[in-house]
Amino acid sequence: MSNKPSAKAIARLNATTLFPEIKKGTLIKNPSLFAIRGFFIFNVTKKGVPMTEWYLLFQGFDAPAVVSQKKPEIPKAKKDESPIPVAIIQIEDSDLMNFMSGGLTGSRGIVNGKIKIAGAMELAEQLEEIFRKAKGAEKTLAYLDHKRGKSEKAKARL
Repeated sequence: MSNKPSAKAIARLNATTLFPEIKKGTLIKNPSLFAIRGFFIFNVTKKGVPMTEWYLLFQGFDAPAVVSQKKPEIPKAKKDESPIPVAIIQIEDSDLMNFMSGGLTGSRGIVNGKIKIAGAMELAEQLEEIFRKAKGAEKTLAYLDHKRGKSEKAKARL
């Protein structure tokens, strides 16, 4: 028996819907995010079990941001640049939704053990601002409304 989660289990994760929503236009085309250089690796868990990884790569003004489940190639640093910093974030799927919506701050999540960070801490500190500028709260709330509407329709059919 494989320890790898099924495609169906991954498809039901909030992260599977939220990251593509964040990607749609807002994150990639937001000029206020162009100055950021960093690579975020999100290890998304469900009840402590690793489920999936998502990658956010910000290359500064050189290229648009990348949001993907497939690990992107990190460009080599130019002569006068330092390498792109990397922050690895481990978070429960339900806490990710709370974090993206603004209900859980990064510092509170770290103190409470809901968010674990390895690597470039100063980069990780920018994450709340990134989600805010990418309209993460609005997109997360729209997702919840959509999800709530689906469950109410299902209850009505019963």
